[in-house]
Amino acid sequence: MEYAVRGRVVISAERIEKDLSSSLAGSSHPFTNIIYTNVGNPQSVGQSPLTWPRQVMALSDLPDAFGVDHPNVNLLFPQDAISRARQIKQALGGHGTGAYSHSQGPNVFRGEIARFIEKRDSLPSGSVSSESIFMTNGASGGIHMVLTALIADHSW
Repeated sequence: MEYAVRGRVVISAERIEKDLSSSLAGSSHPFTNIIYTNVGNPQSVGQSPLTWPRQVMALSDLPDAFGVDHPNVNLLFPQDAISRARQIKQALGGHGTGAYSHSQGPNVFRGEIARFIEKRDSLPSGSVSSESIFMTNGASGGIHMVLTALIADHSW
């Protein structure tokens, strides 16, 4: 198995970046900097952060009186962000996003993911089960879960 985030290309890029930052580099490279595009972070290549997800997360984590129920919330946030934050707070039992949930992720969100997959792939309604969905905090977290499951039992 190869972990692409730390593959040969990235290791070479780090070496070149070190060369570029040292006084020894001079003009040995026809460029002045490295742009890492392997980590799935669009901000690392200059994309501005997406505003709407950050608004929803802020409203989801703020106490209601300072967020979704604040008298001026409609002046500060778009209505769709407020509505989604209310849905998230309700799905999480009124807790913010930092509270513990089911190890696969909250069932209501796994259900939304299942419906999305059905729609995207033109599958019959109900054919994707939320029980088959595992939410992770990124690819690395998912890979860790799979590898842990694969190596957890040495009896085979």
